Amino acid sequence: ATPRSTARQLVREALERYGLAPEEGASGEYVLCDVVGRPGGPGGAWQVEHLRPVGDAERPLVLQDVWKPKTGCSRRFEIRRRQEVER
Repeated sequence: ATPRSTARQLVREALERYGLAPEEGASGEYVLCDVVGRPGGPGGAWQVEHLRPVGDAERPLVLQDVWKPKTGCSRRFEIRRRQEVER
C-alpha cells in the first residue's frame, strides 16, 4: 500500500492474495472499512466503537495521516462484505 493506493485497489489486491476473488467483478462484493475501537472485550476481543465504509476512491493511508482516533482508541482497516456493512 502507498499513499496513492485507493481503497478499491487494496481490496482487490488483498482478495487476490488470499484467493478469495477469482472473478474480476467479485471485488465489488467487498468494502474496506475504517474501524475505530479498543481491545478489552471478553477475552481481550476488539471492541468496535465506530465503523465506516471507506469510499472506493478514498486513499486509506492518507486518511490515517489526517485523522487520528481519540485517546485510548486505535484504528484498523478491515475488509468486510459490502452487503453486511450496508445493513
